[in-house]
Amino acid sequence: MTTHVVLGGNGVVGRETIAALRAGDHEVRAVSRTPSRSEPGITRVAADLRDATSATDALRGADVAYLTVGLPYSTTVWRRDWPVIVRNAIDGCLAAGAHLVYFDNVYAYGRTDAPMTASTPIRPTSRKGALRAELLRMLDAARDEHGLEVTVGRSADFYGPGAATSAFNLFAIDRADAGKPPMWLFDANQPHSMTYTPDVGAGLAVLGTDDRARGLTWHLPTAPALTGEQYLALVSGGRLAHRTMSHGMMRLGGLFASTARETLEMDYQYTSPYRFDSTAFERTFDVAPTPYTEGIARSLGYAAAKV
Repeated sequence: MTTHVVLGGNGVVGRETIAALRAGDHEVRAVSRTPSRSEPGITRVAADLRDATSATDALRGADVAYLTVGLPYSTTVWRRDWPVIVRNAIDGCLAAGAHLVYFDNVYAYGRTDAPMTASTPIRPTSRKGALRAELLRMLDAARDEHGLEVTVGRSADFYGPGAATSAFNLFAIDRADAGKPPMWLFDANQPHSMTYTPDVGAGLAVLGTDDRARGLTWHLPTAPALTGEQYLALVSGGRLAHRTMSHGMMRLGGLFASTARETLEMDYQYTSPYRFDSTAFERTFDVAPTPYTEGIARSLGYAAAKV
């Protein structure tokens, strides 16, 4: 039996990956710093992936590992922790002989006017992008020098039920649920792709279970981009006004919230077209992304139902 290990099992992407693997009747080991109770088909394991021994122990016996860890949105934290976590995941996978499925974002592409594909050049234009590019180089070196089998699954900005770290959830879904006007960042007239988190999890599960995916970089299923105005209209349903957060408002917010400060260097993602093309994945594996009407409705329903 294949042993699937999800690193970051408590985060939204980890949870969705576990759900997709279980839907395929796979046994899963879910690794997190503070695991919840195990359940049928899911063994919960405590580990700190910043500690090499802890990471290696968590990956012992793994056939496929999924690195879905999320970190606080801070360049300082990312520079301190991401290289350590990725190095420990690499070493643990090499020791176990495991295939590593690495969940990535688009920051390493940097500014680009063309639709993003898996062959878009890595040309970061931000501090966070440079760090993500460094992690990709680490994975490439482990593959070329030590034989690591690694597959990369990349998403656009994600949103979805319980996606607490998503900007769209924070500024649009959660605000609408609270009866406040949903907001978009900087320019609501620009097209901007968003990936639905259940599609992320299902896509990562495919990468870990379908031999056609192995060793390549894939864009996970993502519906064609809408504009910020169109997304906010879906959220509000015509019942709430909506508005755009300006750079000035974000800078003011940055005086009180670090997330606002950290978002400013990524403003190019909202001030120019941000199109993410997942056609190759969809055609190869015969899947379709969840339409925004459905994904936003489910996200709103989840927010309304939470205690």
